[in-house]
Amino acid sequence: MKILVVDDSLLDRKLLIRGLMKSGVSQEILQAEDGEQAMGILAENYMDICLVLLDWQMPKVSGIELMAGMVKIPELATIPIIMVTASGSDENKLAARQVNPNLAGYLVKPYKSEELISAVKPFLR
Repeated sequence: MKILVVDDSLLDRKLLIRGLMKSGVSQEILQAEDGEQAMGILAENYMDICLVLLDWQMPKVSGIELMAGMVKIPELATIPIIMVTASGSDENKLAARQVNPNLAGYLVKPYKSEELISAVKPFLR
């Protein structure tokens, strides 16, 4: 199974991946720098992706737009999504849950590695 990390910041993607690898995550990790690129990766790999770690604010297609699209496609709607974003307001958390009532988690940057691991572990197979 694979994990998809979607974030326009290369540094943030590297930090997420490093945190996952340090904790012993053995899944292959795919990367996308925006929601548009992520949709292409999802189209080719949806059967193998067990989790999406998704930033909110990105160019082209934002994380919330990507998530809104995913929940409408039956093959993608069952893939757990954890928002990993600097947008930590209660308003944004509520908006994310309105778009995806099954949202698997919401981490606010900067997060502690323990928070990341405890959010991710339930979804690793």
